[in-house]
Amino acid sequence: MKSDKIRISEVFESIQGEGRYVGVPMIFVRLSGCNLNCDWCDSKYHREGKEYRVEDLVKKILKSKLKIVCWTGGEPLLQKHLIYRVMCRVHKKHHLETNGTLLDATDVEMFDYVSVSPKDVKTAKRVSKIMRENMDIKVVTDLRTIGVELIPYATVLMPLTYSLLDEEVKKRVWEYCSGHDIRYSPRLHVDLFGRARGR
Repeated sequence: MKSDKIRISEVFESIQGEGRYVGVPMIFVRLSGCNLNCDWCDSKYHREGKEYRVEDLVKKILKSKLKIVCWTGGEPLLQKHLIYRVMCRVHKKHHLETNGTLLDATDVEMFDYVSVSPKDVKTAKRVSKIMRENMDIKVVTDLRTIGVELIPYATVLMPLTYSLLDEEVKKRVWEYCSGHDIRYSPRLHVDLFGRARGR
């Protein structure tokens, strides 16, 4: 029998700070656990999760007046069977933020929007073959060493910044996007709040 408990780092209402839906209020469910260990991860605290009963998570989400649920992590698809159980009972729009390693075409159909942030060419190439209108491949890059090999697959570029002072990387990515007709994504939550939780 499959578990009735889903491991979660945090649940909070905020505004989407990156990608296609930047500026849109959502309720975020940050799941605990990931199958990767990226040095530049801005939410390593996802590991400090606790278990929620599916029923309790459903109730918590339904209390929100916001219309979109964003499943993020960590890597949410490690617990996808539990996410789907929640989604069946929560009639809101559902967005997914994933590294793409576990994503398949069925997952893409389940969500209203999917933002894939691949960390290797193999994943980017595989995901590009199942691209749909409700998807983006978001590449985090400094245009020097990180993410450069993934750019050919990107629909969105986001600057890799380690501090609020790293304006040169933002400008470099901005100019690249302008010259190559690709969407630029800020990291508004990081610009405003640093690496604070619940943002």
